Amino acid sequence: MKVRKLVSALLATTLFFSALISIYYYQKYQTLLASNVKNTAKEALHQLAYSEREYNNVQDQISSISDLLGHSQSLYDYLRHPNPKNLAILEEVWSSVAVNQKWYRQIRFLNLEGRENVRINYDFKTGTAAAARTLQDKSDREYFQYAQNLENDQIGSWGIELEQENGALVYPYRPSVRIMMPVAMDGVREGYLVLNIDVQYLSSRLNYSPVRDFNIELLNQAGYYVASPYSGKLYGDSIPDRSRFNFGLLQPDVWQNMGSEKMGYEYNGKNLTVFNTIAFVPGEPLHLIIDLSQEQLLERAERDIDDLVQEAFFVLSLMLVFALPITSLALHYRRHSIESKLARAALDGMTAVVISDTSHRIIMVNQEFENMMGYSSSRLRGWNAHNLIFIPEDLENILAIWNKLGVEQVWEGEVRCRTKLNHVFTAIMRIQAIMAKSGKVSYYITSLVDISERKELEEKLRNLSERDGLTNLWNRRKFEEQLAQHANMLERYPNTPTTCLALFDIDHFKRINDEMGHDEGDRVICSVAETLLSGVRNNDFVARVGGEEFAVLMPHTTIQEAEVVLNRLRVAVELSGDGSVTVSVGYSDLTANRTHSYKCADIALYESKSAGRNRVSICHSFDDIA
Repeated sequence: MKVRKLVSALLATTLFFSALISIYYYQKYQTLLASNVKNTAKEALHQLAYSEREYNNVQDQISSISDLLGHSQSLYDYLRHPNPKNLAILEEVWSSVAVNQKWYRQIRFLNLEGRENVRINYDFKTGTAAAARTLQDKSDREYFQYAQNLENDQIGSWGIELEQENGALVYPYRPSVRIMMPVAMDGVREGYLVLNIDVQYLSSRLNYSPVRDFNIELLNQAGYYVASPYSGKLYGDSIPDRSRFNFGLLQPDVWQNMGSEKMGYEYNGKNLTVFNTIAFVPGEPLHLIIDLSQEQLLERAERDIDDLVQEAFFVLSLMLVFALPITSLALHYRRHSIESKLARAALDGMTAVVISDTSHRIIMVNQEFENMMGYSSSRLRGWNAHNLIFIPEDLENILAIWNKLGVEQVWEGEVRCRTKLNHVFTAIMRIQAIMAKSGKVSYYITSLVDISERKELEEKLRNLSERDGLTNLWNRRKFEEQLAQHANMLERYPNTPTTCLALFDIDHFKRINDEMGHDEGDRVICSVAETLLSGVRNNDFVARVGGEEFAVLMPHTTIQEAEVVLNRLRVAVELSGDGSVTVSVGYSDLTANRTHSYKCADIALYESKSAGRNRVSICHSFDDIA
């Protein structure tokens, strides 16, 4: 009967606490999934914002080159004297532009009647450009009629279309954006310069993401796919068999939000869709999207889920370690002697136990306690348990523990303990007050479990989650935490010394990757990271926040001091190699509004890029950035 009662009590206790632990960790699991969706969306939005900046940069380059070609001396010479010599010179200039830029599929000059006078075709596969000898009449095309309505020297663009030759679609399909500019000499219009931009090649470069599962796709204003890693669903507006691949039909709720919001994300429980609308072609908005399935989201959270499962099993194990002996003690040994209680409490060799009186003087310890603390039981009798186990710095916590024991007769939690050799370690402590029949405390039984190794493992895992795997710098997650801490400090203490935020971006990094390979790109990133880290103070914070983008927080640094430091770092990066690697820098003074400050630094970085790169620009927090 007693055995049955003991088994029933143990089973009930185990099931009860197992249910509590399961419910708790299920809630933590749901919270982890929600946090993973939010963090993934935030990271994807940063990636799309970066892609938007790249599209804007390319747009500026295309406008600049179009203007240069439309006013080039070689074109004017050809128009004045359209002889073979001038034609050859013009074709050579245009061929050079096409080969170097790579995204111009065709460069053409149409006369006032819409016929091609000159045309250069560029083949991306061979990397060569050649003059077309069979020229066509484009007077019936809509884009030519649009070009006729442009003012002289006005640059216009025609939306994304599949290229046609002699009225038929070119296969394999080639989507292009046409840039057009009327060409005039002495105020008299002579014809039209038309550049066909290779959308497929352009998107393959600009949609690159260092994150493996971030596949960026491009939609036109009607919701059809223009660029995607999955070629079978492209150009549904021009190919009837693919018309079902319309984003508005596939995900109508997300498409509706894309019409009212520039950027954002939507999660429906199965898919996470992140979007950003860009104005690459005037009058025809394009949409960049990243679509992640539930399986991809779970894969991104796999490490955190594994950590949560390990933690749950650890807590469950601790519950079993403590619940089973304590239940047994409560049912069978409540009237036994102190030695019997100690023996039951020390059944698990991993648990150190000490028994003390109401004044916390040690009466008895077990062998595991001696091994843990380095003292012999004969010398410990009569010692104050406070002074033996705890460290003086935790006096307030110790008093709080005993005050709680006076009310609840039991306490359990993490404490810092000190051994005979002054080694400090972390342990899980459980203190149980043993009550006499009179209702007063007779003794205290304290058990200790050393969890130092688990704490060290948690610290290592935390460090891995906050470090960039390539450069060993802090990653974006850690940067966001530090940025928030500094901003909160400024909000609470407005008179805190100035902190500056700087953003670094490696110039022409895409070119390095494309021309020299990703291994060289990784080496460049590591070299820049090492230069930045060695060139700042110990209390400055350096992080890698993107593919080739770095961030530096400089506390107690004025704007003037920051400019000197950042120029020194910029020059150090340029001198660290053969001068082929440079960085552009944008910085601002940090305010309590960290989002605004980051935006200011990003704007300053964009100014450095726009002004020619390899320079430092500032955007003050009080500047108007609207």
